[in-house]
Amino acid sequence: MKLENAHLVLVLAPDLERAAELVLRFFARTQLVRYDRVEVDRDNSCSAAHPEFKARLEEGVATNRRVLAEIMAELKVVGVRSLDDLAQLPQGYQSKLVHTAAHLLDGFFGIDSAFFNLVEDSHWLSEPLAGEIGQNPEDYHLLQVRAEIAVGQQRLVSTMRKFES
Repeated sequence: MKLENAHLVLVLAPDLERAAELVLRFFARTQLVRYDRVEVDRDNSCSAAHPEFKARLEEGVATNRRVLAEIMAELKVVGVRSLDDLAQLPQGYQSKLVHTAAHLLDGFFGIDSAFFNLVEDSHWLSEPLAGEIGQNPEDYHLLQVRAEIAVGQQRLVSTMRKFES
């Protein structure tokens, strides 16, 4: 079985080819997510000069916000109302939701990252960077990335991190 995922990545680069190189290098080097295959969909990638750039970027950020809102709603269902409640949260699925929410907020890339701003290591877009993009649209690119990982019992066992005692 294969799990497929898609990410929209904002990159600072002089052209689409250099942007693709930077994104592929990021995926090759990141320790947080390991995919078996990563490819840049150049046909669905664009520079900030493209008429669809702004709408696509806004949709990517909005998707991240939606994911975060869904996580927070799910935590409320299990009784989390304040930060104090997190101390009582049992380890398991709900604590992993908190972990995912924290990564969306702190800028760590993960499989839940619909949009990732490689320029600022963020899931959002700061006002200063938005201004910079407006001033130099040819230098910024949104890359559509498709990734997959093979999943099977043997694969899961062989890729688990081994801890030394």
